[in-house]
Amino acid sequence: MSLMLNKSISGVILIVFIYLLAIFLKQPLEYVFNLKLLPLSLLSLILGIFFFNIFTFTSNIVEGREFIKKNILQLAIVLLGIKISLTDLWRVSIESIFVIIITILSIFLTYYLIKKIWPTQKDLSKLLAIGTSICGVTAIMTSSTILKSKDQDVAVAVLIVVLWGSIAVLTYPFFVELFFLTDLAKGIFLGVSIHDTSQVLAAAMVHNDLYPNQKTLEIATITKIIRNLFLLALIPILIIFNTISKKNKNKTQSVLIKIINSIPLFIIGFILFVIFRSIMDLYFFDNEKWIQLLAVIEKLISILFGLALTALGASINLRKIFNQGYVAILIGMTFSFVSLVSVTFLIFILGLNVL
Repeated sequence: MSLMLNKSISGVILIVFIYLLAIFLKQPLEYVFNLKLLPLSLLSLILGIFFFNIFTFTSNIVEGREFIKKNILQLAIVLLGIKISLTDLWRVSIESIFVIIITILSIFLTYYLIKKIWPTQKDLSKLLAIGTSICGVTAIMTSSTILKSKDQDVAVAVLIVVLWGSIAVLTYPFFVELFFLTDLAKGIFLGVSIHDTSQVLAAAMVHNDLYPNQKTLEIATITKIIRNLFLLALIPILIIFNTISKKNKNKTQSVLIKIINSIPLFIIGFILFVIFRSIMDLYFFDNEKWIQLLAVIEKLISILFGLALTALGASINLRKIFNQGYVAILIGMTFSFVSLVSVTFLIFILGLNVL
């Protein structure tokens, strides 16, 4: 880890610089464009896109960007666990689980229809369905190793998921405020309808900047983490179907190893911090120092998310995305639309939008 950081320190410094530039430009831009509020999270994301699409950087810079995008984001998610109690985790889990399951099933039903319309794109469609329904890029990369997908299909699937997830980051924070009344509905919508973990947190942070409300951010995070855990069910299903289709046998041990290896460490860290918060609240709920510590951690989380969102924007390659054929973009759009409609419908049907 330290060797990687030493090699990519220039990229880390650049991302920090872009984030600080966003802080510096926030108020002047609000004044120039007559805006009541320009979300810092959105501005840092846009500046990241701007710098890395206008200028060409060395591999060390890119490695630094990826270090922040992955490790700093995961650290922020782990620390966010200290703001959430076990009661919150359980309540949101119960409320969101049905929405997650039905949305996943809706997307895979759509996949079976799409592969009949575009049979030549069935492998790409499968990866896009997995990425859209489970956990974005992570799900695509994990499932592609089991499915033995072509490198080209994997690359295109990642780009398409990034494209529609990025569009969601820029639009869904406004959408949820227009269509939903409760924090629960807003958080579950953001946590289920947006693809990648980083994109969910980006959208939730933009929403929090626009309409200050930590509860929506917390619910979106919990919902996304629960959704990520469905990767544990997806892996054995893919292995079984892949084994049947190719008429070969995999050892049970290898299946278990793949399932265990698929559990992201940041999810475990998040849950441990939730437990830690619940224990501390039992003994120090009204303790002034404990309250002050939570306030400091909250500010730290905000800074870490800001850096991660800057790196997320910097990783969006607009040229590569728009060089893809219209079919791939259309398939990705279809899955994203099915996800949006399914989640919205389920939220109203289940009464999650009732104050």
